[in-house]
Amino acid sequence: MRIRASRLKTLLVSAGLVAGAALVSAPLASAASPDGVVQSPQVGQFAQGQLEKFWTPERLRSARPVAQDAPKAAAVPQVASPVLTPGGDQFGNAQAARPYTSDFNTRVTGKVFFFNPRDGLTYVCSGSVINSTGKSVVATAAHCVFQGGAGQSVWSQNFIFIPSYDNNSRPLGTWSAATFWIPTTYFNHGNDGVTHEDDVATVAIAAQGASKITNVVGGLGWVSNNSGTINGFDTHGYPQELYGGQNQLRCLGNGRNAGGFNGDTYLFTNNCVAFGGWSGGPVINGSNQLLGVTSGSDRSTNSFYARTASNTWVPVLNAAQAAGF
Repeated sequence: MRIRASRLKTLLVSAGLVAGAALVSAPLASAASPDGVVQSPQVGQFAQGQLEKFWTPERLRSARPVAQDAPKAAAVPQVASPVLTPGGDQFGNAQAARPYTSDFNTRVTGKVFFFNPRDGLTYVCSGSVINSTGKSVVATAAHCVFQGGAGQSVWSQNFIFIPSYDNNSRPLGTWSAATFWIPTTYFNHGNDGVTHEDDVATVAIAAQGASKITNVVGGLGWVSNNSGTINGFDTHGYPQELYGGQNQLRCLGNGRNAGGFNGDTYLFTNNCVAFGGWSGGPVINGSNQLLGVTSGSDRSTNSFYARTASNTWVPVLNAAQAAGF
């Protein structure tokens, strides 16, 4: 199916009011990025204690879902057809088995928190750890790291990633971002509230002393240029909308092509309905490889995933690895 450019989406993010001043520092100069990629200014680094002081349990819980550029009367979510997830609800979603640290897919999946300087709100997304050469990369959606309009350099701040997040528990620590990369095509059209197949990002994660996140958590492999029918994938995330965002959910789905705007295709499924907060969560195959990240959900047609495509995902991953991450 072809997605028309006029179709608006619900960005799968959540927001809450910021209590107190944000720990925002002046960005440092960014390094040059390769063609096809835009890098954020380097994120100012805060001491671990500062970040954990800002991201208190109360602030982690305070985020709530918002719809960006969505119709006032949103379509009623269509149920999954059919539900493939064992124990799944009508939307195909089931709680992941605890403890999240005991299973590879749940262990590498985590919850993202960030501050948006445009509106002064805190937001949540989902993400996953990638097995990069520098052992320091998290994959998520571009709209979780880039907040500008077309060509406007506005980036998320106070960005943290908590792998295996479980109801305010941080069993594998709290990790902060050093910088972000997104496709140039996404930068050019901006975070405009429309589902785009280039909605992918890599996050360089700062080491904690000698510890790098992939060495602590593990990391997914990845597949580029996947297309057509992909059956039996496993997607994970932390939907704040409807589910409260404190538990990791999973959904099993069969996917197929849906045409995109920029020459790539979405991975699309009727078996899973993503809700606010699931954005950036991984789509994983049976070989523990990343196939895509959750981008959006048209409530009348279920979920879209931005594939790990050669002209979107591969450049942003290569840029992160070239920078030593």
